[in-house]
Amino acid sequence: MISITTARRMVSSAARFAGLLTVTATMFPSGLAAQSVTPAARFADHVVTTEWLAAHLNDPDVVVLDVTMNGKSRATRIPGARAFPYRVLAGTTDGISLELPPADSLRRAAERAGVSQQSRVIVYAEEAPMATRLLLSLRSLGLARLSYLSGGLPKWVAEGRRVEQGEPTVSAGTIAAAGSDSRGAPIVDAAWILPRLGTAGLSLIDTRTTGEYNGTGSRSGMPSAGHLEGARQLEWEWMFDAKNPLQLKPESELRALFEERVRPGDVVVTYCWVGYRANATWFVATALGLDARRYDGSYQDRQRRKLPTKAGGTP
Repeated sequence: MISITTARRMVSSAARFAGLLTVTATMFPSGLAAQSVTPAARFADHVVTTEWLAAHLNDPDVVVLDVTMNGKSRATRIPGARAFPYRVLAGTTDGISLELPPADSLRRAAERAGVSQQSRVIVYAEEAPMATRLLLSLRSLGLARLSYLSGGLPKWVAEGRRVEQGEPTVSAGTIAAAGSDSRGAPIVDAAWILPRLGTAGLSLIDTRTTGEYNGTGSRSGMPSAGHLEGARQLEWEWMFDAKNPLQLKPESELRALFEERVRPGDVVVTYCWVGYRANATWFVATALGLDARRYDGSYQDRQRRKLPTKAGGTP
């Protein structure tokens, strides 16, 4: 018969061994699934459902933003949703389209929409890249509580949820100017990418069409010579439901798409033609807990700088 003292020692040893296993698993993760173990990287923090929003719509810190081209509210909107003008996010710098706007103008536009430093911002739009473009832009101001509404307004309406018309009453928010110090965090430029092309530690995601990726297609009449060295193709549409292009596929399916293209521990850099479609790919990679950036200027910048490209290849 085992004594009480011996039994206690056995329990204590088992507890210490279990703790060691936990520490070991934390120190030596494997695969992409293990890269999103921290609470800040939880998928549900970045992607919310219509059910979640309906339950939290009246929370004092929740701000719902609907990205529209002119900043005017749609005829039908989610209650309390404030229209955010996409034109604020679509700046041109040195002839390159869709560069991040000046931090001050972006911050003022967000404050006018009622966004404050600690707001839980929920974003939707008529196209996913428009919504994720705003999410990236707000991240550049240092805001952290940012989420995409999966399914958007079409799913909300289809479920018979309450809607409103007209412009909502909005109280201006306050965002610390110091937040703009981190505006470069989600993006990289050619000077950052060039010395890393073809090296370990970088996984490039080309989110353009197959023709653009292979060098057999074009965009807006501009032919593509191919993709950046080492880039894998992942069209943004592949991450969304075919019946509702605003509805993200299940997390497990999204993670599988990136596991096929990203080495564990790599920095993920997404790009497209000018940086519009790559917003969606950047956002999903971020939601999955990956260290993701977006190439500001994308292929348009690459073309101007004559960076090396490769035709054909494996998507």
